[in-house]
Amino acid sequence: MLGWLILIGFVASILWSMWVDTLQPVIRTGDTRALILHMIGLPVILLGAGIFVYGGLLFVRRTFNAMGAPQTAETMALMRDGKLPPEELRRARMQNLKALWDAWKHPLLWLAFGFALIALGGFLINR
Repeated sequence: MLGWLILIGFVASILWSMWVDTLQPVIRTGDTRALILHMIGLPVILLGAGIFVYGGLLFVRRTFNAMGAPQTAETMALMRDGKLPPEELRRARMQNLKALWDAWKHPLLWLAFGFALIALGGFLINR
């Protein structure tokens, strides 16, 4: 419950700041084109930020899941022992790297999409 209240307060403070610090000065200038671009760009930035955070959460969660998987833990223990021949060590490292890449592919797409939306929104409000 407390987390939701903090989140609501955080979002409300962002919206208030957008209204007072960004939109009101643009309205006062009377520049309709700039106002329209800000009204489009600011929500795009907020959406992009939310998607970027979601991608980050997925990235962390999937990284921990990949590193906690039994096969990954087993190969890490073998690597720590230092008793693997060089070719087996290389294979074990590549296996762990593949597990991480499989875990990271999807979240990296979310991160890239969120970043692209943030960039697009920034481009719109700065035109």
